[in-house]
Amino acid sequence: MTKNITFSLPAEAVEGAHEAILLGDFNNWNPKKAPKLEKQADGTYKAVAQLEEGKTYHYRFLLDNGKWVNDYHAQKYEYVPDLYVDNCVITVPQSADENKKEESSISTSNTKVIKANNDAKEESSEKAESLKTKTAKKTKTKTEKAEAPKAKKAKAINAKVVGESAEKPKTRKKATPKETK
Repeated sequence: MTKNITFSLPAEAVEGAHEAILLGDFNNWNPKKAPKLEKQADGTYKAVAQLEEGKTYHYRFLLDNGKWVNDYHAQKYEYVPDLYVDNCVITVPQSADENKKEESSISTSNTKVIKANNDAKEESSEKAESLKTKTAKKTKTKTEKAEAPKAKKAKAINAKVVGESAEKPKTRKKATPKETK
């Protein structure tokens, strides 16, 4: 959203010039696109420029005698090393409605990020739980397989001690050597 910003130059800054234009980032420092400052009854010069809210711009005034002049009431000044000058700097304030929209947008995007993070955590937690379950099942199966022969052997030993008949463990028959003639 754009805002009308009024720029003014006091009479003593003009020093005999008859015209002044406003140049800056907003018109790409192009004199053909620069608003002309109008002389007021009190001797000051004023111009209005439409600038985007929330943005920062560098600007200066150019007098018809070729002299560059800074705004006496600029928000701040910034040195430009290549040109050895100070540019005037203005940050266009945002309207109250724009601030609310921006805060709402930030709040909505933060909510989306939080929700995405929570979804990712839940998904990660579900995967971890699934992995734990699978690992536990594998471990249990391996343990059961390893303990199965031990259990049969233990039953056989217990049966002998008690005197009961128990399943005999299967044994391999040993091959008998053939008689040689």
